[in-house]
Parts: sequence; structure tokens; C-alpha cells
Amino acid sequence: MIRSLKIIALLFPVVLGGLIYIIFRTEKLLMFHWFEYLRLSDEINLIKNLRNIYSFPGWFIYSLPDGLWVFSYTALSLEIWKFSITRRSFFWIFSIPIVAVLSEFLQLFRIIPGTFDLIDVMFYLLGIILPFYKILNTKIYETL
Repeated sequence: MIRSLKIIALLFPVVLGGLIYIIFRTEKLLMFHWFEYLRLSDEINLIKNLRNIYSFPGWFIYSLPDGLWVFSYTALSLEIWKFSITRRSFFWIFSIPIVAVLSEFLQLFRIIPGTFDLIDVMFYLLGIILPFYKILNTKIYETL
């Protein structure tokens, strides 16, 4: 039961990142076509009105959601694998985070479309590193 609650809680960053996208990002994104298809445009427009009330810096709108998603994926993967990094778990824990960071550098060298952003890389790295804080903290306390 507690583990299920942890997993649900670790999905919160995905929801938060999604809300940031919904509120602040352009309607040209594919997800807004999905909302229209699902007849959720009125509800989405109501949520988007929040951007008229609050103002946030660019990193919050463009980089934080990606970092939140990588954090959530990494933390969920670690939770699923019970914070044990083995040959079997390594691929599942690190595949998406590596692809995220790699995609930025592929954009830098114009191998894939997009705009390289060092702040995106920093948020990806934070999203990868922060879930390991629990492992480091546990190991330190075990040695004391």
C-alpha cells in the first residue's frame, strides 16, 4: 500500500509538468489537437487563463517541465527496482534520461530538429541526479 502511494506521488511531477505545458505553451503543440479531439478545449482554455494572472521566467515554462518528467521517470524507475542498480535495471533506469540529454546535444549538432538549450540539459541532469539523493543519504546513515 505504501509503495503504491509512493509511485502515485512520484507521478505528481508529470502532472505538474503537464500543467505548465497546458497553461504556458503554444496551442500549436500536438497535445492541444488531442484536447480539441476529446472536446476539452473549453476546459483547457479555462486553465490557460491562469497565464494572465501569473508571470514566470522562461526556464520555468520551457525547461522545468522536462526536468520534472525526467525526475519522475528516474525516481519511479528506482522505486520499481527498489533502488538497486544492477545490470538488468541499469537500462530501464537510465534509458530515458540518457535519451533526453543526448537529444539536446543532437540538436546542437543539427542531427535532429530543435534548439539546443543548456538550461534544458541542466534540468535534465538535476532530474537524473536528485532521485539518487535517497540512495546517498541511506548509504551515509548506514555507515554511521
